[in-house]
Amino acid sequence: MSIIQIVFSPTGGTQKVADIITSEWNEPVRKIDLSDPDTDFSSICLDKEDVAVIAVPSFGGRVPEPAVKRLEEIRGNEALCTAVCVYGNRAYEDTLIELSDAARKSGFRVIAGIAAVAAVAAQAIKKACSQRKEDELFC
Repeated sequence: MSIIQIVFSPTGGTQKVADIITSEWNEPVRKIDLSDPDTDFSSICLDKEDVAVIAVPSFGGRVPEPAVKRLEEIRGNEALCTAVCVYGNRAYEDTLIELSDAARKSGFRVIAGIAAVAAVAAQAIKKACSQRKEDELFC
């Protein structure tokens, strides 16, 4: 069994979330960067015993199109996976559904989904909460 990150992270925020999640296994992690247009994703083939974390940012409530296209080239071979979407200023809407559908189309067995608030958004929420009285804002 191998732990594999499959991440689309143009600015690095989604990669940070994936790193936090996979660090909990205390195992070596193989990283596949969906942000790299030069990678031959069709040559990537996982084993059924592998566990993947597939993470993307939510752009306008959707999975970025390049991430879907590149993910669909990978052969999941029934590896288990957790779908992760990272969002900030708005709702993640259909991002997890689209990501799960793309993962299944590639042969992954999706067993969990995570919607994670980006660090920038979390800091803004914390700042807003600290500047108001508790009775004015539920935090």
